[in-house]
Amino acid sequence: MIQTSTSLTLERLWQFSLQYYSVREVKEACLSLQNNYHGNVNLLLLLKWLDEQQLSIEQQDWHRVLSCISSTEGLLHSYRELRRKLKVHLPDTLYRESLQFELQLEKQQQSDLVDCMNQLRLQPGDSQLMTQRYCKELAADHLAQIFAKPASFSSTHTKHKK
Repeated sequence: MIQTSTSLTLERLWQFSLQYYSVREVKEACLSLQNNYHGNVNLLLLLKWLDEQQLSIEQQDWHRVLSCISSTEGLLHSYRELRRKLKVHLPDTLYRESLQFELQLEKQQQSDLVDCMNQLRLQPGDSQLMTQRYCKELAADHLAQIFAKPASFSSTHTKHKK
């Protein structure tokens, strides 16, 4: 139900996320949001995609979005904690495999988010960005300024894809 010239697919969100997260400042802010404020990075990346499309989620649909990631959130959190504890005990190759598995879990969570988004009626974005709202909700307002910057690669990335 997304009314935009760019429809949301898992591959589109995944590629956007990989590129956006590859910016050092963004990665550090995402990890801070996750580790210090219990934020969900996949949700933040989706919200950033929406901001870039100048779209927003209606307030009454927010609970639906949160519930669509609840099943994978507990699993991801538990796995991430286990991986961190085992890091010093695992050979590098096994640790890298554990990171790859965690990425698969992340992609599954993004798939759940995409399915959820495609069932919602999105609104044109207003003056407050979705990433700003999320940071404010988590009391991480200072991180919002990092996510408010345009994802500069997105327009050039789109041009190269054509």
